[in-house]
Amino acid sequence: MEFRLLGAPEVWVDGQRLELNATKPMALLAAGLLRANRIVSMPSLVDAIWGDAPPATAAALVQSYVSHLRRSLHTGGRRVIVTRHPGYLFDVGPEAVDVARFEALAADGRAAAAGGRYGPAAETLRSALAMWRGPALDGLNSGVLRQAAHGLEELRLTVVEERVAAELRLGRLAELAAELATLVTAYPLRETLRAQQMLVLYRLGRQADALEAYRRARQLLREELGVEPGTELRRLHQAILREDPDLAAPGGEVVAAEPPAARGAPDRTPRQLPTQPGELVARDREEAALSTALRAAATGDRPVCCAITGKAGSGKTALANAVAHAVSDAFPDGQLYAAFGGTGSGAGAGMAEAREVLGAFLRALGEPAAQLPESIEERAALFRSRTAGRRVLVVLDNAGSEAQIRPLLPAHAGSAVLLTSRTALLGLEARCHLALDVLPPDDARRLLSRLVGDDRVAAEPDAAEEIVRLCGGLPLAIRTVGARLALRRRWPLSVLAGRLRDEHRRLDELVAGDLEVRASLQLSYGSMADPVRLAFRRLGVVGPAQFSPWLLAPLLDVGADKAEYVADLLTDALVVDATGVAVDGQPRYAIHELTRLFARERADAEEPAREQRRAVERLGALLLDIIGELRDDTQAWLDQESSVLVQTVTRASQLGLHRLACELSTALFSSFRLRNSFDAWWRTHEAALDAARAAGDRLSEAILLRGLGHLRYEQDRLVDAAGYYGHALALLRAEGDQRGQAGCLIGMAVAYRELGRFGPARRLIADAAELYTGLDDGLGLAKCAYGTGYIDREVGDYAGSLAALDRALAGYRAAGNRRGEGLTLRGIGLTHRAAGALAEAERLSVEAVDVLAGIGNELLLAYGRQSLAKVHIRQGRGDLAERPLREALAVCTALGDRFGEALVHRTIGELYLAGGDLDRAAGHLRAARQRWAASGLDLFRARAERDLAEVHRRRGDHATARELRVRALETFERCGTRERAELAVQPH
Repeated sequence: MEFRLLGAPEVWVDGQRLELNATKPMALLAAGLLRANRIVSMPSLVDAIWGDAPPATAAALVQSYVSHLRRSLHTGGRRVIVTRHPGYLFDVGPEAVDVARFEALAADGRAAAAGGRYGPAAETLRSALAMWRGPALDGLNSGVLRQAAHGLEELRLTVVEERVAAELRLGRLAELAAELATLVTAYPLRETLRAQQMLVLYRLGRQADALEAYRRARQLLREELGVEPGTELRRLHQAILREDPDLAAPGGEVVAAEPPAARGAPDRTPRQLPTQPGELVARDREEAALSTALRAAATGDRPVCCAITGKAGSGKTALANAVAHAVSDAFPDGQLYAAFGGTGSGAGAGMAEAREVLGAFLRALGEPAAQLPESIEERAALFRSRTAGRRVLVVLDNAGSEAQIRPLLPAHAGSAVLLTSRTALLGLEARCHLALDVLPPDDARRLLSRLVGDDRVAAEPDAAEEIVRLCGGLPLAIRTVGARLALRRRWPLSVLAGRLRDEHRRLDELVAGDLEVRASLQLSYGSMADPVRLAFRRLGVVGPAQFSPWLLAPLLDVGADKAEYVADLLTDALVVDATGVAVDGQPRYAIHELTRLFARERADAEEPAREQRRAVERLGALLLDIIGELRDDTQAWLDQESSVLVQTVTRASQLGLHRLACELSTALFSSFRLRNSFDAWWRTHEAALDAARAAGDRLSEAILLRGLGHLRYEQDRLVDAAGYYGHALALLRAEGDQRGQAGCLIGMAVAYRELGRFGPARRLIADAAELYTGLDDGLGLAKCAYGTGYIDREVGDYAGSLAALDRALAGYRAAGNRRGEGLTLRGIGLTHRAAGALAEAERLSVEAVDVLAGIGNELLLAYGRQSLAKVHIRQGRGDLAERPLREALAVCTALGDRFGEALVHRTIGELYLAGGDLDRAAGHLRAARQRWAASGLDLFRARAERDLAEVHRRRGDHATARELRVRALETFERCGTRERAELAVQPH
């Protein structure tokens, strides 16, 4: 079976052409064949067929086309298209696709030319070009396939240039002159063809025509692109002007079919650098440092090695290529280039690759292929001899290890090596060693702007910023999305940003022609040793953004020392970055977002579910032990490891470990509440809740729903909180869990109380008290007494409030609950303050602050200080109030406690009101009103409005003051609070 894509797509079987006339199935087949023997995802196939306007049924249509193609291509019982998650694999041999054969022939021709065998090189390259029947993928017009066709056409033209170069070495000048005249007309902006035409004309004795060809090229480039000709074309022009002898054909005559190298004489200077890249973005400092070191080497007293290391996609190759071109003039005896496979994990394979590269370098330097020694040691010695006394630049791209590099290092002054690697190369002595990082946000946006246009980025700055963030500043990822957006001019940037937002398809979206982030990451993964790959996958099981070595111990089931050693290996492999020291003194590491997603893919593809579950169970057990210890430093450690905690619960839920997920979420509740870690609280409980429901575990479901009720209460979303408590209550009644029911009743009562619905709140407290009495639960009864005392104070029953709060205080103290004790002391102080007993209010408020300071809860301490400050304001001692209030406001703001912020703002407003600073008072009171109104807390909003009314009254704005008082009074009357009597007697 033969697949032809270099022209209109065709399929041939046993010498007969198959009739596959439908365009869309053929587009699907072409997209798969272009990535033969690799999994092609469903989104990639949809893009290839429909571009940016797929139908709603695209996935179903793809499956239909696959079935049609399978029937048409079925032969010998072997399937060409194989289902592989998350798409399909097109299983064909390299000889079956003309694109692969073309590339193989081109590589053979290139190798022959590098070895000085120009006759065979020209013939092989001519055979490769003869395979083209017309424009590649002719008739397939989706953006993705047109981009692929453009890439193939670019490759074809490169092969044309290489074939012309070979024939130039053979002296076929007359034929080339006519052909190049046609080629530069067809491709006027290709400077290599222009240079070849100029050289042919000069060697034919037509210097004036050669100079005229340069003039036309320069004029065209300036008019069309606004740029001057490139460095090489300008150098050739200058050489022609001065009739440089080096421009003559080898030997001064037309050369023979076999070059001098075949007869043992050194050949012309090798110039093997790849095509010069476009402008680099944000690498000026690195480029300057490397250029300085390399230029110094050319005139120095010893050879120099410069290394660029960095994670996959960080732009190492582009930087090395740019630097090599920039300093090439300092190395007139040649520039040698080799691209390795990055196989640092297999020493044998890596050294075999180094041996082949040495052979290619020696042939390029004029050594006859037949005379090359076999062993790598002998080749390395010969290479050092051939480079002695020469100024040669050696560029080694994607080297795998120090051992692979050392045989390729020149030993004498005047030469230099510039290499890139995906590993740290700690054992290599390098004069200049640059560790390339991702781009900072501003530079990343600048790169995106250059690729898609400043106008599009300016039109959608938020989408552009999100794209850059989701790419993690990785140059390869940004170039990939830039290429896609440049091809889709009508796409809003927000469309691609939305696609990238989905973690499960992000790597699928980062593909554009031969730019593919996943493939680059795969190269790094493939270069790792087996133990490092295992650690990488196990990190992918959990997928933290940051971690310390302790995490690897349970994931790999190893000790702490081994975990630290493996973390070092991951750092050396440049898949994690050392970022500092953790709160417990361990090293701290970060994983790039795209690397993290790739690790998850590898875990899902290679790690059996059983092993993933065991790893997460070990991790969960360790976390429960740590949480249970509750040392003084535990909270700081939990804050630091928030990402790991959330991901552990999420993965436990996904792997069916619902009891572990529930237990972890519940254990973390106190930590999350202490720090107002609302996002982590929500994500862990939601994930565990889904798992509990899937398992039919109604008790766990109820516990998690109650936890979500607590969360919504802390977020001041009281109606939602009551809903979660109510749902949990129903489940707990069905399960017969009385203690759980009582807890939900108290939660609902608190929510209703804050909403000013005191009647329902009292009834719920009474129901909870009945259950707690039956359970003989003194702590539960203390909670009920506290709730009753709170409501009594709100409605003006101060005696009832004090009696209830005294019972609560006794209950909390008997249970040793310092948190409840501190809050109750504060509550008793509030009641005394409301009753006008300010001395007693101050004493109890001070006692409350002392207790709350002792338990280490800075948010509750902020509430205690606010209460004491308010007493001082009422006593006329405002000088004692301002600093504690400012500190309390800072704590509430830092922890995202909107209610606390509003409460302190109102108290500061009262402070300024008492001091006569009406403008400042109004500002703080409005801030309080706005926050309480946004949370739906009408009673507290009304209290801020009552104080604002006083501000307006003192300003003489009686109309606004009356309006605010009336609105506040309506709320007080509806809620039945103590303030209704106070306002009712004031004039409206």
